[in-house]
Amino acid sequence: MFNTRTQMISNLLEGTVEELDIPPQLRAAADYEYHCVGSWLAAHADPGGLGWRVYPQGSFRLGTVVRPEGSDEYDLDAVCLRSIAKEHTTQALLKAETGQALAAYLTARADEAGGPRECQERKRCWTLLYGYPFHLDVLPAVPNPETPPSGILLTDRSLHLWQHSDPVAYARWFRHQMRRELLAKRARLAEAEHVPPEQIPAETVKTTLQRVVQVLKAHRNGYFADDLDSRPTSILITTLAARVYSGEQDLDEAVLETAREMPSQIEYEADRWIVANPVEPRENFADKWNDRPELAVGFFEWLDRLQQDLQDARESEGLDRTVLRLSESFGEGPVQKAAARIGDLYRDSRDRGALAFAGTTGLLSSRGTSPVQRHDFYGE
Repeated sequence: MFNTRTQMISNLLEGTVEELDIPPQLRAAADYEYHCVGSWLAAHADPGGLGWRVYPQGSFRLGTVVRPEGSDEYDLDAVCLRSIAKEHTTQALLKAETGQALAAYLTARADEAGGPRECQERKRCWTLLYGYPFHLDVLPAVPNPETPPSGILLTDRSLHLWQHSDPVAYARWFRHQMRRELLAKRARLAEAEHVPPEQIPAETVKTTLQRVVQVLKAHRNGYFADDLDSRPTSILITTLAARVYSGEQDLDEAVLETAREMPSQIEYEADRWIVANPVEPRENFADKWNDRPELAVGFFEWLDRLQQDLQDARESEGLDRTVLRLSESFGEGPVQKAAARIGDLYRDSRDRGALAFAGTTGLLSSRGTSPVQRHDFYGE
């Protein structure tokens, strides 16, 4: 069934994160909600005609969504970009006006099935809650004139200093890191479906790098399940993984190699931890570590544990023991479902092989000793 132990583990890991990934029907619903809130705000929120734009950021845009530990609800992120200069507003005012506009949006869709049910305030954002198993965190922002065309300024938690970011450019950078594999997989799918590659949506193709990030996040969620406040951020993990990923195709090998190399991309200068945003160096994804040094310690301990868990899985004998070992790290439900799917595929493959053998034998016996032609057997 498997040529190597790492192939078996890779299949289990891929099946596990597929179970934790956002299902296609929920992705479609989330796409619709991004479109709805953005269109409504653009049309109704500002009587002065100044533009509002809502677009996805983070794991949804990057294709690295993972369902949180112990939850059936997905965390999705959006930027709410106001086309106003920072000199014409304040962080507190920007956040308050965004909240007022979202409250009006909530009222406008109150009688619509599938619309948002509630809008809650968070420290840096507003959260739209739905009947679907996802919620949408909406982060207020204004353009950053220093980094056109997509740079933005965000409110910070204390509403004191504007924070620099650029989710659009970051997504382009991340896609560039996996570009070769993405193009190759897209081309293979296009050939199989007899369509041009550009007709294959990029979000329907999963690269090894995307799966690596999902595996890292899934293991992190389990490891820090009882201490969410110490959990490394997804953007930190994603950035380090994308920097060190070197094109491995085997998922087990890729995760192990990535975990080994991630520390090499973390800088420590003048008593400060630094993991700079590759497209906006003023944004430091390790900034929290400088206020809470124990977070850095926890991060390195987690990477050690991840490597040990995968090594232990390699040393387990048989599929059942491997599944049991991975279940301890990634959750029993997703791993067991992945194992069941692999078992089903194996049985289907075995049954197809038996049928093919029986069919070939029948054709041979009915035609004497003449060899069977491929077009006879496959109906081509």
